Amino acid sequence: MSGPHLGRAHADALHRCAVRVEVAGAFRGSGFLAAPGLVVTCAHVLQADREGAIDAVAVRHGTGEYLVAAEAVRMEPDTAGDGRFHAYPDLALLTVPALEGQVVAPLAGAEAEPGTRLTALGFSTHTPSPGVEPDTLALQVVGLSGPFVRVHGAVQPGFSGSMVVGPDGLVAGVLKGSRSYKQDLGGWYVPLAALTAVLGPAAARQGVGPPGDRPGALPSDAELVEVLMAFPVTARADGRFDLLEKMGDHLNLPHSFEADERADRRDHLSRIVRRCRHHRDGRAALRAVYTAMEELVPYDGALEDLRTVIGRAVGGWESR
Repeated sequence: MSGPHLGRAHADALHRCAVRVEVAGAFRGSGFLAAPGLVVTCAHVLQADREGAIDAVAVRHGTGEYLVAAEAVRMEPDTAGDGRFHAYPDLALLTVPALEGQVVAPLAGAEAEPGTRLTALGFSTHTPSPGVEPDTLALQVVGLSGPFVRVHGAVQPGFSGSMVVGPDGLVAGVLKGSRSYKQDLGGWYVPLAALTAVLGPAAARQGVGPPGDRPGALPSDAELVEVLMAFPVTARADGRFDLLEKMGDHLNLPHSFEADERADRRDHLSRIVRRCRHHRDGRAALRAVYTAMEELVPYDGALEDLRTVIGRAVGGWESR
């Protein structure tokens, strides 16, 4: 297998980019914000009949429910074709202007290699709670299957159109469906190349490369470490220990925030960030990084960048 699974805190943050898709008032599948105001899902999620007619499409995001006009829907292809499955690339773009200010899911710069562990972030009715709820699948890349990519893992109904994300938190493709919803036979996803081709200029505006280069994209661990490296106080071991102590105070812990001690500055900061991602409340831990640094060095010019990056990581400072 290649790499670990996506960390819990990172998955929680990315789920804020996900939407559930409804057609004529019924839950039909999942989707996600791939560019400002632009939702991606699978074309077959929207299709009401073989001719491609759609009716009363709506998306539910954490900020509310939004109706999507028929002229704001683009399907590729616009009809299903004659096979058992909707034809390649089986993608749909929904323009939702009300979501233009929301965080978007960052795209990877290359296709996932066989063996890579992926996480699908979407919605389903297969959780212990009644109704449609956020849900997650663990998958692993097998390899090409025609123009699609085959994965191992139990693919559940409701995940069609969801993002599939690598351990780095970058979107590798769009989940298409399962070989069998009654057996654990794996399934397929639409590869990154097809997604970026359909997005076209929208993908170019988002940017394919390091997440820190994309406005609104969720930051990687490396970007969080880099912004912490800008503080002179983190160059000293006692400065980093003061950071951990104040984080513990802000998280109401009876001790300092725990992260493996390392003599190397970058390595130590990497471990602090990683522990934040895996904390029981990852967003609170990342907020604690900022509030602790604000107390330690209230006049440091790097605070503005730190606030911006952590704000992106937690989905905004207003969401507590």
